[in-house]
Amino acid sequence: MSNKTIRVHTPFTFSLEDGTTQRFEAGEHTVDEKTAGHWFVTAHAEVTGNAKSSVDTKEFQAQIDSLTAQLAAKEKAYGELQQSVTEKDETIADLTAQLAAFEAPEQEVKGDTNGKKQKPADSK
Repeated sequence: MSNKTIRVHTPFTFSLEDGTTQRFEAGEHTVDEKTAGHWFVTAHAEVTGNAKSSVDTKEFQAQIDSLTAQLAAKEKAYGELQQSVTEKDETIADLTAQLAAFEAPEQEVKGDTNGKKQKPADSK
């Protein structure tokens, strides 16, 4: 019996004749011809043809490895950017606190009249 490739569009669990079950997630799977032709399998998947050779798998695996490496590099760069943003936020918070500390005494000096109360403008 030859093997077939099925493309599962809806994940399902298939019960085999011997009582065991096999879980099929979305994606491509290689199964025997009898399983590929079962009505339940065809309701959740489409038969795409004969099983692919290992050469195709190796080519796809090389692409997967390349994309995985690119993803890791992007994740590292993203983490570094996040760290940079956090550091800048901390610097902004520190500078804002320093600015508030510099402005606070200036406001006290403006309101200070050497302990004397000011007279209202319309007093005699």
